[in-house]
Amino acid sequence: MMKALCTVALAMAAVPAASASSVPAGDLPPGYVVLAEAGLSAGRPARSFEIVALGRMDEARFQVDNAPARPLLIFEKRGSRFVLVGRNDHVVMRADEGGQCDPFIDGGIAVKGRFFTIENGVACGQHWTDYITFRLNDRAGFVFDNERIESWSLNTSDAPNADALARDGPQRVRRDEPGHITPFSKWRPER
Repeated sequence: MMKALCTVALAMAAVPAASASSVPAGDLPPGYVVLAEAGLSAGRPARSFEIVALGRMDEARFQVDNAPARPLLIFEKRGSRFVLVGRNDHVVMRADEGGQCDPFIDGGIAVKGRFFTIENGVACGQHWTDYITFRLNDRAGFVFDNERIESWSLNTSDAPNADALARDGPQRVRRDEPGHITPFSKWRPER
């Protein structure tokens, strides 16, 4: 009985909640809802973008091996229109890629200047984060900048003031080779 209740609770918690989007619904693929969205204004000349993470309306956590891809879309605002300038189905992790928890629901999109970062991570049983950052290149559009991965384990220290978690080691950082540029749409994880 308890196992069944936990399964139902997990499934209900993992269903994406639709959020309002600046991008008109007609510009989004049918069957998807917005999980997160962020605006970015940068470039020479200055341009405005909306970065939108999508999830399927029917996705559920109990789809252990078959969770659908979660597209990450970049729209450029041109006048009153939104024009799709990039799509990648590999940046935002699927609902079943976090082990016991959904790796994106507690993450999101952070923007600073020409950069935006997608945070995937879990803190239920396992504790890890995977930050994937892209930057606006005036000539090449959005390109991969870096990926930072870190993880923690329960601290075995008996010290009364010890932190609950201890880092498993240094943060791992992945960047392109000097002189090589990976366009946003071509980036793939090494997982």
